[in-house]
Amino acid sequence: MRLVFAGLDRPLELEPGNCTTLEVENQALFVRFVRSLVSGEGRYADEPYSVWDGDEELKPRDALLVIDNPLQLPWDERGFMGSVLKRIEREYLEDEDLRRAVEGLQSAMASQLAALGMGLNADFSFGQEWDFRRYLKFMGFGVSYQESKSFLDNQLNFLSLALDSGDKRVLVFVNLKTFLSENDFRMFLDQVFFQKSRVLLLENKLDSNSYEHESKRCIDLHFIES
Repeated sequence: MRLVFAGLDRPLELEPGNCTTLEVENQALFVRFVRSLVSGEGRYADEPYSVWDGDEELKPRDALLVIDNPLQLPWDERGFMGSVLKRIEREYLEDEDLRRAVEGLQSAMASQLAALGMGLNADFSFGQEWDFRRYLKFMGFGVSYQESKSFLDNQLNFLSLALDSGDKRVLVFVNLKTFLSENDFRMFLDQVFFQKSRVLLLENKLDSNSYEHESKRCIDLHFIES
């Protein structure tokens, strides 16, 4: 996959398992890049861009998930949990022993709860048939994240959520390195490599360090690329 900015000399290659970092020292240009990606307007953005998979041009909103504040990860991103629930339901339906055991427990629970209405005069019953996915939602099933966990742990957990959901979009983080030590960033890169995730970092500071599993493009104050 390639991200092509009209103002850059060459495309940004977005490969699975490799983190692409675009460091932009000129603050005005950095803001234009971020605003353009957040807008999802592609060729009509302040800094026009396009996303390509081979010879096919992709819709920006279908190809990129922009996280402009790594401190507030989009855990409730539309489609993430829906895809996870579908996956769990499929595995549930394929496991006959588990399905029978769960349905037996559900039937017993319904009988016990129905007894609560024995002292009432009218006839009462459950109005909906057993539905596995609805039950998971009712029980508040969702990704486990806590603000008390370390910043790195939440970032790694978010990468895993995107993987579990089967989401194919590039995860675009803005100034992620600001919140990570060098060792933490290496662990983040290891997770990207292990999961074969596609990740793009937009950073407003130049970093002289080189890391495995990271490809870097730098634009200095004078708009010179390196």
